[in-house]
Amino acid sequence: MLDLSLFQRMSSLATEQRASTSYHRFGAPTVMDISLVPVNLANVALESCLYGVYLVLAITSICLIVGRHTSPMRHRGTLIHRFPILFGAIGLLITISAHWILTVDRAFLAFIHFADTSGTLAFYGDLSEITEVVKTGFVVATLIIGDALIIYRLWVVWGFNKYVIIFPIASLTGSAVSAAGITYQFTLYKPGQNVFLSETGRWITSDAIFTLCINVYCTAFISWRLWNQGRAIQPYGGPSLRSVLAIIVESAALYTTWAITYLAVYRSQSNLQFIVIDCLSPITGISIMLIHVRVGLAQMKGEFSATTASAPMPSFAVNISRDVHSNADADYPMDKLEEEGAKVTV
Repeated sequence: MLDLSLFQRMSSLATEQRASTSYHRFGAPTVMDISLVPVNLANVALESCLYGVYLVLAITSICLIVGRHTSPMRHRGTLIHRFPILFGAIGLLITISAHWILTVDRAFLAFIHFADTSGTLAFYGDLSEITEVVKTGFVVATLIIGDALIIYRLWVVWGFNKYVIIFPIASLTGSAVSAAGITYQFTLYKPGQNVFLSETGRWITSDAIFTLCINVYCTAFISWRLWNQGRAIQPYGGPSLRSVLAIIVESAALYTTWAITYLAVYRSQSNLQFIVIDCLSPITGISIMLIHVRVGLAQMKGEFSATTASAPMPSFAVNISRDVHSNADADYPMDKLEEEGAKVTV
């Protein structure tokens, strides 16, 4: 029994050693690159932290959006116009949460279920494994929802001008096609295949470029529109739009920087791309929810101030009395004179 167990363990180690040569070559062409196992361990920790930040922002954002619908200061048409934002926030919550759950589930599978059979490294290196394929589908779905939300924001800021969104809509279509191609190619992956030089690599590069084009284009046009509107209304005492502009630019910079980092790491054929692409999912949610939360809190503050300023001051009666003491003659006791005051209404 002991010999059989030892033989199985030695076979597992031999399999993992052969897989190490194959999958390390799959992940990186240089010997200085990090192996898939520590990369995925670091990914679980980092993505969990980012997911925690995103979850707080997402719940706060959804509460603010729903709260705006029941606000007495809500303008006509706000409910209809905010439905895409609400549905997008809920969609992101579903896809990002599912992606994180699969990341944790794959860690348990790799280190517990497959540790003594095919090996941890072989499990992480098999991109055709069903959990990896589904997780990839949730990543690309998150990117599509995020891109759709920023296009919708551009459409609203430009007064529902359909011509300004022609280019981002075309890019979003290309991104969706690329996303489908990535997911499908992962199902066809063969162990030991170099993903960077395969058809999958071309789909991934295309999807990243489409996403970058959408975000740079939409952010630039939204910023330009807000800047021009702010300059036009500022001389007449209108509100400053610099704070809104700063919120949008900062959030877009976070997402765009991470996307550029992923594209650079992926093109360098490094295993670090697994960390960057998996964390891109919560980063997308954080960048979008930051806009919703910061703008929503600012709107709540403005509505509270407006409600307080417009509230009528209650009237009340004040009864004023005055005591006058006279000490004109020291031989007589002090006389107390009481005068009834008038009734005052404020």
